[in-house]
Amino acid sequence: MKELRVDIATLSRILGLRRRLRGHERWPATRVASHQLAKLQTLRGFAGSRSPFYRTFHRGLERAPLAQLPVLSKATLMNNFDRISTEPAVRIAELERYLDALTDDHRFLDRYWVSATSGSSGRRSVIASNAHEWATVIASYGRANQWAGISVGLRHRVRMAVVSSTKAWHQSARVAATVRGPLMFSERFDAASSLSEIVAGLNELQPEVLVSYASMIRALAAEQLAGRLGISPRAVNSSSEVLTPEARMMATQAWRVPPFNVYAATETGGIAAECSLHQGMHLFEDLLVPEVVDEEYRPVPDGLPGDRLLVTVLFSRTLPLIRYELTDRIRISTAICPCGLPFRLIEAVEGRTDDTLSLPARTGGLVRVHPVIFHQTLDLIDAAGWQVRQHRSGLRILVASPGPGFDQAATEHTVRAALIAAGASPPHLTVSVVAVIPSGAAGKRPLVVASRRTPCRRNGTGA
Repeated sequence: MKELRVDIATLSRILGLRRRLRGHERWPATRVASHQLAKLQTLRGFAGSRSPFYRTFHRGLERAPLAQLPVLSKATLMNNFDRISTEPAVRIAELERYLDALTDDHRFLDRYWVSATSGSSGRRSVIASNAHEWATVIASYGRANQWAGISVGLRHRVRMAVVSSTKAWHQSARVAATVRGPLMFSERFDAASSLSEIVAGLNELQPEVLVSYASMIRALAAEQLAGRLGISPRAVNSSSEVLTPEARMMATQAWRVPPFNVYAATETGGIAAECSLHQGMHLFEDLLVPEVVDEEYRPVPDGLPGDRLLVTVLFSRTLPLIRYELTDRIRISTAICPCGLPFRLIEAVEGRTDDTLSLPARTGGLVRVHPVIFHQTLDLIDAAGWQVRQHRSGLRILVASPGPGFDQAATEHTVRAALIAAGASPPHLTVSVVAVIPSGAAGKRPLVVASRRTPCRRNGTGA
């Protein structure tokens, strides 16, 4: 009975927060800015008084503008976790033990929802959320669902399929467990499973809503177009990876509804999402302060791509996140969406800085090759997906289930020419056809997998 009361209280808090956020969506931009400033001052005061780390990290900068504060990297967060935490009971060693044993949705100390990243780019992040923080995270995803036309409430239960990670520590699994039952019927499919197994499960479920990684959206769209998948979702949400124009086109062709792009992170919850006009993703500027910066952490004007995104999570308290670094390359639009929302638009998410390859340059030294180079060449292939993997000996390009007109040699030539045009002396390059792109620990299939070790060596033959 106690657990039931807690669940009802959590769901009531989520619905109340969602109603409040809907009110924010009718604000003018000036009121959003005032709200940000007030919430930021409260957050900085709280962090300075309750977190031993921030008392030192921001010493002498208490009255400085946000842009003058030091950047909080993932490494700094995890290396100083116990000093950043404002709760004596929230300590990284105990949380790690808790996560290692987690198999269901029970909370840490019956109080904190704890999620973690897969650690695909290095050490994983661990985030603990109290009841208000967790309800806000879920309300942020609820906003994205509502903009996609998904009406969720106690009187309208939605049948949703989520093709993602089924790990108990993954944030999407924790969110689904919280709202499952009264608000929706949600069935999870492990993105790391075989494609045929996922297709069979979706055919049986016939979901009203499909949510998945962008790479899986493309693969499932290919299955639908081939006639092996037969579902008719009224909404499709893509998240966690770059949704390419070609993947968007395939999804629209497959299900007759354009996919809605959602930008989120374990540390922040929802960051941005598309409205019904699909002209970009609106930043959730009432929940966070975004800063697009270059490699030297200097601000980048709207309309130009940055190298990193710094986020200040206005509702974070257990682990205050002030100017937290995400290695995502985004570009904020200079246009105003005619939908009437007061939030700025993300024009494009171009991938992670971590996925930028360092290759030998034709003029000596190294040249950085951005993932967009591969998008421009490989997105045009008639295939269920692709992936570029960097190894010490060179690059291997995987192409999943290509169409009958696929030319392996021509693809290799096109990619090599694009690398030369980008200033690289191409390393050994191979193109391989595979049934499906291999997945990582959380079921993701990133488009570019950069080596974490020494970059590819120059090939003496120039091949």
